[in-house]
Amino acid sequence: MPVARLFVEGDLDAEVLTPLLVTALLRVVVEKGGPKGSLAPKARDARQKGVQACYLRDRDFDFDPPVDLTRPSVDRPVDKMKGDVLGWRWCRHELESYLLEPRLVAQATHWDEAAYSAELLKAAQHIQSYTAARWTLGIARRSLPPFSDLPTRPDDLQNEIKLPADCSDPACFNWVQRTIETFRLKVEPALADSTVAMSFSQNSQRLKALTRTEEVLLWYSGKDLLAALTPSLALRPENNPKFFRHRLRDWVRNNPAAAVALFPEWQALLNQLRA
Repeated sequence: MPVARLFVEGDLDAEVLTPLLVTALLRVVVEKGGPKGSLAPKARDARQKGVQACYLRDRDFDFDPPVDLTRPSVDRPVDKMKGDVLGWRWCRHELESYLLEPRLVAQATHWDEAAYSAELLKAAQHIQSYTAARWTLGIARRSLPPFSDLPTRPDDLQNEIKLPADCSDPACFNWVQRTIETFRLKVEPALADSTVAMSFSQNSQRLKALTRTEEVLLWYSGKDLLAALTPSLALRPENNPKFFRHRLRDWVRNNPAAAVALFPEWQALLNQLRA
């Protein structure tokens, strides 16, 4: 069944995706849903009300880039057995990571593609250590238990209207001590100094090995790259990152078919929404 509503994180996503969907003759309402953690619940709520809803989120530092870059990654299925998709995530870091594509920039701003590519690689080199640090934090966060993994009731009472048999001071202290120790043993390895040092070193080496713009746009934050391009943009008509992003956004909005042709992933998304 075709998707009727697509929840996204921010205004830019909606501003870029809406004209793509209109050109593809898709009747999909793109709705800003807020932080990525709220998108899945909103899509589920809409489905419970009879609206065929899905969501699309940034990949951020939550996942490594996928092997298959020709289609958005499945972020969450509705039902693992049926294979129905509730939400996807971009293959690249975020939407800005697509707008900074050299072929798009060249068409949107007439910046020579080779010259711009050189500036993009230079910008990536400038923020290499910062990006390695961000990856280190993102990878550590993946290993941390969610908030619900530190329960405030004993496991055998989670869904019961009852109390522990022993509510004395020693019994309660022993229970809370065991519960926190179990949680600490899950968290500690991911945050150990040796783990963090190794992760930062591995991420630094990986980023140093990137030599192509395609790789940079996969592994770096698009917003960070925009900020790092500030000195180069100061010498151009698009003289700051926000104005530059607006120019790129507007080109996509005015040339949706040409924009989709640049990214097989975008065409695959349209196909998924239509299915």
